[in-house]
Amino acid sequence: MGNRKVNFCPSIVAAFVALACAFATPARASSSDTEIYGIAPDGTALHWVVYAPAGAGPWPAVLVIHGGGFKSGGPESGAVVAADLAGAGFLAFAIEYRLAPPGSLPGQKSTGRFPQQTDDVKMAISAARADSRCNGQVGAVGGSAGAVHTAFTAATGSVGDDRLDVGVCLSGGYDLSDLSFDPAVGNVDYAYNAINYVGVPASDQAALRAASPSWLADASAAPLLLFNSVQDPMPVFQLVDMTSKLQSLGMTNYQSSILPGSGHAFDYWSVIKDQAIAFLAAGFSAAPIKVGPAELSNVSTRSHVSAGEGAVIGGFIITGDAPKRIVLRALGPSLAQAGVVDVLLDPVLELHDSTGAVIAKNNNWADLPTDVVAAGLAPTSPAESVIVATLPAGNYTAVVSGVGNSSGVALVELYDLDPGSSTLSNISTRAEVASDDDPLIGGFILGGTDVSSIIVRAIGPSLLSQGVQDALPDPTLELRNSNGDVLFENDDWRTSQEQEVLATSIPPQNDQDSAIVAALKPGAYTAIVHDAQSGVSGIALVEAYALP
Repeated sequence: MGNRKVNFCPSIVAAFVALACAFATPARASSSDTEIYGIAPDGTALHWVVYAPAGAGPWPAVLVIHGGGFKSGGPESGAVVAADLAGAGFLAFAIEYRLAPPGSLPGQKSTGRFPQQTDDVKMAISAARADSRCNGQVGAVGGSAGAVHTAFTAATGSVGDDRLDVGVCLSGGYDLSDLSFDPAVGNVDYAYNAINYVGVPASDQAALRAASPSWLADASAAPLLLFNSVQDPMPVFQLVDMTSKLQSLGMTNYQSSILPGSGHAFDYWSVIKDQAIAFLAAGFSAAPIKVGPAELSNVSTRSHVSAGEGAVIGGFIITGDAPKRIVLRALGPSLAQAGVVDVLLDPVLELHDSTGAVIAKNNNWADLPTDVVAAGLAPTSPAESVIVATLPAGNYTAVVSGVGNSSGVALVELYDLDPGSSTLSNISTRAEVASDDDPLIGGFILGGTDVSSIIVRAIGPSLLSQGVQDALPDPTLELRNSNGDVLFENDDWRTSQEQEVLATSIPPQNDQDSAIVAALKPGAYTAIVHDAQSGVSGIALVEAYALP
């Protein structure tokens, strides 16, 4: 059966707003098995209902996270799920969390909006992991809003603490900025619930994406099993949003299925119960994803080159004890073969050391001895430039300009010919963002075999303090994979991943600069920088740092 996707319009859901407010009621389990698992910052006591297996523990723990449109519901809705999990040998905790308006828990003084609910779930994960009845492993089964929280905490948080080890998501919403719905099903109320949960208008895409698992998940995400029904009150497009992101990341530790009918969340638990229990067991048995130090190599940046501040300036840092052999290239004329217009006809390339001294320079690589340029790296145009050097550890800068102060689009590239020796720990390029069609484009390759962590930054306003007069006022940053899929995007670094960026110890100086922190699989990636306002130009810096 096909599904037709329709964009969300706030006026369509006006009636649903009134209806939801009228019928939403706060709910909390009251049971002899009820325990307090934590106290929220506003003083709200947070409870879970415990379902323990027969026999002696400790056992792996599974949180059962209820739905209710983020504004209602309670642990009792997951009682059957929790009992089945306990029967399968898991220590089940059916949890509550603070509720968004108009709902609330007893004693709740805060709004219950994002990120308060996910903070509560993370508190429950940590509490379960530290519980003497638990063996230190924690998973979750979430339905509807609870599935959102399950996916969110499988993709964020600290491994071994408040991040899930494995999750099962039933009818979850994963991209809260995708407010489309299927008119044949009439599942438009999801859109109201999403914007009510985040507490922003539908137009605030950045805030909605900051709460969205599909925008936050990277290659370190825990295994996920995802379900949706064809006529689910949760638009089936949400499942596609999440699986598309995981596929773009190259993830293989997830499974998904679209079920027939119109069941929602825990309604179809009996149908998928055995598969879910087997997936949880396998997830607990699997080795965690290893995240190692990043190996940056084969870096390139394409940008417009002009006189003065418009020169392309590429920086890189070599760390380690052994000298590293590199090749730098500045390309212009050959870009026309790729359809680039207004290319730089005669690029000049300089290499500077940390003192600013020029240690190598080339204009026209054809002037070099024929055996200098590594096989396969000779440019196609004799007017393009190449520098081959063996460099000790230190900071270096490559500068690309045009002969006679000429201008045009150029590509500067760095190739690591000794990937097994010292490492490239930081790469950066300062260049002009000339227009919407001529952004700053930085490419890099992550080597090695393990998932690795990096931070990519797009700096504009902070350059003013360094004497750059024409700095890009509000840079936005996209990170794409080798297929061109957008994996992450950011405009103003504090709007998303603020704590993750701060934890790197190298946050941008200006709040209007942008940054992305991500764990990625080995492969080729591209960072694209332009201004948040269409038609605005200026000088920007794009950087990638390897994180330990």
